[in-house]
Amino acid sequence: MSAPGIDELEDPARLPPPSVLRGLNAVQRRLESMQESPAAESWRALARELLHALDLSHDVALACVLRNQIGGTYALRHSVETAVIAALTARHLRVRPVHLLTLTSAALALHTTGRHEAGPHTVRSAEAEHDWFTRQLLAHAPGHAPDEPVLATGARLLRMADRYCAGISARNYRRSLLPDDALARVLADAPDEGLADAFRREIGPFPPGTVVRLEGGETGVVLHRDGGQPEVLCLRDAAGRALPVALPRRAPIACALGDDDCDVRVSMKQVWGPLASL
Repeated sequence: MSAPGIDELEDPARLPPPSVLRGLNAVQRRLESMQESPAAESWRALARELLHALDLSHDVALACVLRNQIGGTYALRHSVETAVIAALTARHLRVRPVHLLTLTSAALALHTTGRHEAGPHTVRSAEAEHDWFTRQLLAHAPGHAPDEPVLATGARLLRMADRYCAGISARNYRRSLLPDDALARVLADAPDEGLADAFRREIGPFPPGTVVRLEGGETGVVLHRDGGQPEVLCLRDAAGRALPVALPRRAPIACALGDDDCDVRVSMKQVWGPLASL
């Protein structure tokens, strides 16, 4: 039997459709397999991969942060999730590409610091935290260090993303925070109002992937942010009965629900389609 030709191997019809979930999982696998002290360009190449996955859909990327918390070690997942949150907020702020790449690289390398390996955060002052994240950014800045205002903003944003992702992740010593509670905790300690506003607008209290109860009593999962009122895919009616057909709705949200507080199972591919396929 003859070997397939190049055109046959690269036939687009044979390739799986682009997927944010698959892309982020690939980044995490690459992190796990990287050598102990990779070159700076290796981090930046991986950051480009993650940013490419975000380009496919910001909403699905946010949903992955909330609904894809099972694979790999916590430290690896946390690095990828922090990179997603930091990069999305930085893009909202229109951060220059070179600084966005530095920020994303620094977030992806968090697992190498041992910061989240063995239990709760060590209690540090805000100033000590800022200095720590500044050093993390400097370690991933190419050539000359960024200007002081750029460096300060990056360190603050990295710290906010780190705290948010730590909050929404369950650990063996505590339950996860609901997304709106995690956001409130981060914003209460935000050192910069402009940065806090960008974080609030880009991530929001009920990002895609959040299970919510509507004011009418229905239960569903947030599909899209779309600027104003989020679009929710209703899965159960006000009496708790499963709907025969899931219905997208724009209606006021009463509260977020934890997975342990409701009988709702979310299949990412069924909710977001091919962009959330494995």
